[in-house]
Amino acid sequence: MATTWHQDVRNRNREEFILAGQHTLIERNFTNVGLKEICERANLSKVTFYKCFNSLDELIFAVQQKILGELTEFIEQHSASRKSGLESVEGYLDVWIQFLENHPDYLKYIGFFDHTYRDHYPNEELQATYRELVSDGTIGRVLHNYIEQGVRDGSIRPELQLQKTSLFIFEMIISLMQRLAFRGKLLQEEHGVDVKELADTSKAFVLHYLKK
Repeated sequence: MATTWHQDVRNRNREEFILAGQHTLIERNFTNVGLKEICERANLSKVTFYKCFNSLDELIFAVQQKILGELTEFIEQHSASRKSGLESVEGYLDVWIQFLENHPDYLKYIGFFDHTYRDHYPNEELQATYRELVSDGTIGRVLHNYIEQGVRDGSIRPELQLQKTSLFIFEMIISLMQRLAFRGKLLQEEHGVDVKELADTSKAFVLHYLKK
C-alpha cells in the first residue's frame, strides 16, 4: 500500500513537472530555461525533480512524448475514412489545419525540439526511447492507408510509391504547420494572406498532386 501511495505521488509530481516544463519552455523559446524556473512553476523542489527525472533533457523528451501522443490521438479521433481515398486524404489534411488552429503551441514545441536536437541526442538511452516512440508512425500510417485506399478505388494515381509519397506529404505538412504556428501572424501582416488560406492552398497542392 505504501509503495503504491509513493508511486502515485511520484506520478503526480512527474505530471506537474511535465506541464510546467511545457509552458516554460514554450514561453522562453527553449532558451535560458533552468530547473529553478520549472520547479518554481510546478511549485516543487529540485530534490523532487530528481526523483522524477535524471536531467532537464529527460524532461524535455517527456514533454515531446506527451505532445506527440496528444497529436496522434487528435488525428485518430478526427480523421475518418470517406467515400474515396482522395476524400479521406482531404479530411486528414483538414484535421491538421484544425490542430494548428487549436494547438499552435504544441506545434511550436515540436519545432523547438527538432531544432534543439537537430543533429544529436543527449544520450543513448533517450535516443533509444525516442526512436521507439516515433517508429510507431501512427500519424503517418493513417495517411499511408488513405493514399492506399485511393489507389485501390481509382481516385489517386496508381504509379505513386506509397511509402515515399506518404512520408513526403507528412513531413511537408508538419513542417508547414510549424512554420505557420511560429510566423503566421507576421506572414499575414507582410503578405496579406492569413494562416487558413495558406494551409488550404497547401492542401489543394497535395490533392492536385495525388489526384488521378
